[in-house]
Order: sequence, then C-alpha cells, then structure tokens
Amino acid sequence: MKYILTEEHVPIPNGITVQAKQKQVEVKGPRGVLKRNFKYSPIDIFAQTKENKKTKAKKTRVSVQQWQTYRKQRCQVNSVASQIKNMIRGVTTGYKFKMVFAFAHFPIIVNLLGKGDGIEIKNFLGEKIVRTIQCLPGVTITRNEDEKNTITLLGNDLNNVSLTCALIHQSVAVKNKDIRQFLDGIYVSEKRLEI
Repeated sequence: MKYILTEEHVPIPNGITVQAKQKQVEVKGPRGVLKRNFKYSPIDIFAQTKENKKTKAKKTRVSVQQWQTYRKQRCQVNSVASQIKNMIRGVTTGYKFKMVFAFAHFPIIVNLLGKGDGIEIKNFLGEKIVRTIQCLPGVTITRNEDEKNTITLLGNDLNNVSLTCALIHQSVAVKNKDIRQFLDGIYVSEKRLEI
C-alpha cells in the first residue's frame, strides 16, 4: 500500500536560523553553524513561517515531506527530522560525553595532543604500543584533574562527538582474550549532556 504524503515538522526556537535549499540544511545559532547534506534521501525539506491571525505571533518550522512512499521508505522522514533536531540542539547547548578508564592491573596512561584535538593512549594491558586517535572536526577533549581516570568530549555536532567516542573505545579493544574476564578499556559513562 502506498501512502500519499508522509510529513514531519521540527519547530525552530528563537535565536536560531535554519536555511534549507536543495536538501542542504544549514543551522545557525549562538554556538556556531552546522551544515548537513541530505541528497541521498528522496525527500523535500523546506522552512516555513506561520502567522497567527489573532495574536500576530509568528512560528517558524522545518517541514520534511515524502510523497508516494511505501511503509519501509517512510522511516526516512523521521530520521531526517531527528537529525535536524540534533543540529538545532547542538548549536544551542552543544553535546558533552564522559568516558572512564577501566583497568585491573596495568594503569592506562592518557595524554592529550595539542589543544585537545587528539589523544594518546599508553600502557593498555601492559602493551608497549602507543595508540593515537585524532578527534573529528569540531570535537575537543578536556581532562579535569579532580576527576581521576575520566576524559570529557565536547562539541556541537552529535555525530562527530559520538564517533570520536567510538574511535577511542574501539582502539582499546581486548584481542585474543576472554572479554568477560579482561574488562580493561575506555567506556562511555555519561552521554548527551548539555555543556
């Protein structure tokens, strides 16, 4: 069965401007600018302003539409709308993830590279290999001396912050051992916090 129109609306808060042109969405806010290209998806994206005739109040929103689709293709509308919501939240409050070092015997030694645009991991399971992970664009790593064995990742783009966490977590994966017994690694403890 085909659905004639599938539609999702994302309200735009005050102080934020959203431009949608040819499936390219640009969100500007107090923390910066985020751009994303949705050309891979067969949908229509456009910004709308509606005015209430009685109160003269204006509301702006981004509309995501898809015409003549089957049930399985309709999920693209919600996916794109939630990505736009994440971009709006990113330029207003930003995203903060916390990662914790877990080790049983050999302490993991972590050094920050430059101004927090990378990380260097030493002595994981006593190995002599030095692992270096560069942050994705717009992500910075900070370390607080009060909190031992934790690092904090900050950024506006949720995809880049969470992918950087995944790169750090995967770099210290335990190989050729029973992972139920060897629980050493760097794990995400708190995610999607506001800065």
